[in-house]
Amino acid sequence: MPKTVAQMMERIKAMPMGRQAAFLAAAALLLASVVASLVWLQRPDYELLYSNLTNQDAGLIMQKLDADKIPYKATAEGLMVPADKVDLLRLKLAAQGLPQSGGVGFEIFDKNNLGTTNFVQRIDYKRALQGELARTIMAISGIELCRVQLVIPDNSDFVTGTQGKATASVLLKLVPGISLSRGQVQGIVHLVASSVEGLDPAHVSVVDSRGYILNAPQDPNTVLTDGQLDYERMVERQLEKRVAGILEPVVGPDNVKVRVAADIDFTKVDKVEQLYDPNSQVARSEQTMDEKSTTSAPSGIPGTASNLPGKPPVPQSSSTSMSEKKNDIVNYEIDKTTSHIENATGVVRRLSVVALVDGTYKTVKGKTTYIPRSGQDLKQFADMVRQAVGFSAARGDQVKVVNMPFSTEIQQELAAAPKPSVLPAVLSAVKRLAPFVFVILVFLFVVRPLVKALARPGGGPASLPQLSEEARKLLEQTEGKTQIGADKDVSAAGIKTWAKENPREAAYMIKNWVEEK
Repeated sequence: MPKTVAQMMERIKAMPMGRQAAFLAAAALLLASVVASLVWLQRPDYELLYSNLTNQDAGLIMQKLDADKIPYKATAEGLMVPADKVDLLRLKLAAQGLPQSGGVGFEIFDKNNLGTTNFVQRIDYKRALQGELARTIMAISGIELCRVQLVIPDNSDFVTGTQGKATASVLLKLVPGISLSRGQVQGIVHLVASSVEGLDPAHVSVVDSRGYILNAPQDPNTVLTDGQLDYERMVERQLEKRVAGILEPVVGPDNVKVRVAADIDFTKVDKVEQLYDPNSQVARSEQTMDEKSTTSAPSGIPGTASNLPGKPPVPQSSSTSMSEKKNDIVNYEIDKTTSHIENATGVVRRLSVVALVDGTYKTVKGKTTYIPRSGQDLKQFADMVRQAVGFSAARGDQVKVVNMPFSTEIQQELAAAPKPSVLPAVLSAVKRLAPFVFVILVFLFVVRPLVKALARPGGGPASLPQLSEEARKLLEQTEGKTQIGADKDVSAAGIKTWAKENPREAAYMIKNWVEEK
């Protein structure tokens, strides 16, 4: 190896100055390409750490990153950090209460200040409670940012009279394309009301970033609940699938659109009925009572004379009376029917079904013509739809089948829409392969030709091929002359004749002159 290096150095020294400069430039280019490739490969890929940060949160997070000597970039999207440290940094910052999302939590009480007044403590407590509630609500999927404002009255033992009521306002910024259900909004209201003492859920307002009230008061007697709405939609979707499943085999899977509007009765009726049948009576008990009585009364002369002693007895007579009484009591049992009726909820009161059916198309010589469906076909389709949905004229159901040409613009736009881009993956692969390709190209087109040129016998690129005796004589005679043919022993005509006979050697000779000068 040292001998080969020494030979290459000798050949480099034997080169003309132009060749030496070119060789050194190529070597420097190769070294720079290798160094650049290593730096390129070692440069980390950056990923998003947090987005939509407030200025306060961004400043605190950047301070933590600077303290840990972690590189980062602040872009319009947010803070970017090396991809291999994103998860670890999020866990570490979360343990330190970052980001705070514009509000502090109960960590505000980690430092005790003996000089804090009662008023400041109440303010700090409210700020901490607001921050903790905001963090908790942000844990719900679909919520990007949350701010909570609380109004807590000051209940003092020394103040009498009516105190104010606690209220709360919640501002939500949702992820684009996400909407909260009524149940989720009620869950947020219950969470806030349960976290603040004396707060009534009716005094909690939830507003989105567009200013719409998400928990507007509603009349429970006229508004359906979430479960009832879901049931109504489920019935409509099932009927739509049933109708589409009937028509699609005939008109094609993309040639029919069905919509069903179902009026569901969720009224709950609990009724008790008692019916008496006067024609069906049965004697339950019978009681008969006969009563006869006889009475007699004495008769005579009333007074003192008839009762004096020594008087002869006065003849007496008596009167007798007789009475008879009869009583019959019959108790009858009348047939009675008691019915407890509870009507089922979720009964379909009325159905409205619309089926839009596309026609047929005929292509002749590249021109497509629309052919509408016949009236007989539409009538058959309507009969099929009625049978599928359980049509009832008594309920007032309506079924309509319409034949219209479908617009193909949407399908054409979807077909012409760009497919999901693979550019990021391609750029990532190019980023990793570009240094290797660059080094290979430098080696093939710079290093390898130089090595071959230096390895050729005869002193490297500056050496000439084996010239004839006449050519060497001309070279020796013209060397150092500023003008060809200046020497009298070498005529211009002789040089021209020799050059025509030996073009290859003449070319090497001129090349050597150019490199030297």
